[in-house]
Amino acid sequence: MADSVLQLTDIENIFWNCTIQNLGLDPAAKESQKRIRIGYPAEGAPAWKRTDNVGFILVTLADDPITQQAEISYTRASETTAIRSTSYTRVIQVSWTFYGPSSFDDADKVRAGLYRSPLLYSPLHLITEVTSPIRLPELFGGQWWERTSFTAQFNEKVVRSTNVNYIQSAEVQIIPNR
Repeated sequence: MADSVLQLTDIENIFWNCTIQNLGLDPAAKESQKRIRIGYPAEGAPAWKRTDNVGFILVTLADDPITQQAEISYTRASETTAIRSTSYTRVIQVSWTFYGPSSFDDADKVRAGLYRSPLLYSPLHLITEVTSPIRLPELFGGQWWERTSFTAQFNEKVVRSTNVNYIQSAEVQIIPNR
């Protein structure tokens, strides 16, 4: 009766590994840890040089009409209990932001890899309307920093289960009209 749902850290790890693989980097190398980061620097403004190639992954949930549909089923567990399973689709939105001289090329490689290597982000399923990378240099500290971003959405089938008790008895009262 275990739930089938990915935790946020699991999803972030899936997309970190997917990004590293699509860029052809070594996941075990220490420089890969700094090259692709989850979230944004807690210290604030850029904590790297303008010439460094750095990527960020941000995972959120997205609203979609498909997320409002749920299927509920019951399976007998014992004489007194059943397992209530609720399954639905959750839409995961992943945003990539790349900085540095290779930012556009990095974004393009990762985006192309989403179509080419779907096993890298399994058990999630790509919604194929992936935005094109948008090159949008950013002004910081009086200097322009190369920046490119794109977003993709993925479906995840979620199943949440719980034990429910059967109704053993009920009290029925008849109250005549007064």
